[in-house]
Amino acid sequence: MTNNANEMRVAKNMQTQERSKRNLAPLFVILGALCWGTYGSFVTKISAWGLGQNALVSIRFLFTALPMFLFLLCKDPGKLKIPKKDMPLFLANGIVSIVFFTSCYTAAIRYTKIATAAALLYTAPAIVLILSAILFKEKLTGKKIICVLFSVLGCALCSGLAGGADLTRKGLLLGLGAGLGYALYSIFSRYIQMRGYTTYTNILYTFGIATIVYVVMACVDGSAQNSIQHPEAIALAALCGLVTGCAAYILYTEGLSKMAPPTASVLATIEPVTAAILGVVLFGQTLSIMEIMGIVLVVGSVIAMNVGHRS
Repeated sequence: MTNNANEMRVAKNMQTQERSKRNLAPLFVILGALCWGTYGSFVTKISAWGLGQNALVSIRFLFTALPMFLFLLCKDPGKLKIPKKDMPLFLANGIVSIVFFTSCYTAAIRYTKIATAAALLYTAPAIVLILSAILFKEKLTGKKIICVLFSVLGCALCSGLAGGADLTRKGLLLGLGAGLGYALYSIFSRYIQMRGYTTYTNILYTFGIATIVYVVMACVDGSAQNSIQHPEAIALAALCGLVTGCAAYILYTEGLSKMAPPTASVLATIEPVTAAILGVVLFGQTLSIMEIMGIVLVVGSVIAMNVGHRS
């Protein structure tokens, strides 16, 4: 009887802990998205301090990948090993998606407002929708098509095509390029997950590869050498990596493990809202009515695509 009572007590405690984790899951996802939303503000401040773009990103990625390496080394060293046959997939995720996406997004922030760049970035779900229909044979419903159209309309408003906002063609193309790269990350990551790799292994190798690429780029353009003259910018770039990279992905992944992905995606749309608010509060950026409408349409289309989705 005593053994049975102890087993029941242990089982009850485990259920309580599991329920507690599930209750906290939405908070973890929201906190992760809030971390992502600070990226534009980090870039704006660090750039003002004179740190070159490639040096900035290489430091950020280093402090995204390094904690993942230490985490896996302590928790499960076996997950640090991957077969050579799978390396091309990680190379594609690191270079074709992350390097391309980050280069476009970081540059877009320089040519437009933080909020507008973030809104353009959120064309990614629409791109994922189309690519998933082609690559994974997912059903493309009327509701999803309408959401894509609203997303495109929202981007048009954000870009100033319907309101005369001060945005260059270069800023628009860079923002849309960031959305494409962000979408490709989701596609490549899905293939990686289908091969049985954990999120942590994916992040480690994807961002590790991207770090190497950006270190080389920073050495070539001289920003790595010049970064020595800006120690305060280096420290802030490292903090950017810990907050917008490591912490954001860990929080989001922990929350995602205890809730449905569509629900997590809806909560994560707080990211562009965070970017917009920080751009206004910290840097005095203003938003026109058209730009606000565009941001609402883009975020709204993302939410609508995820609500009620279960696959």
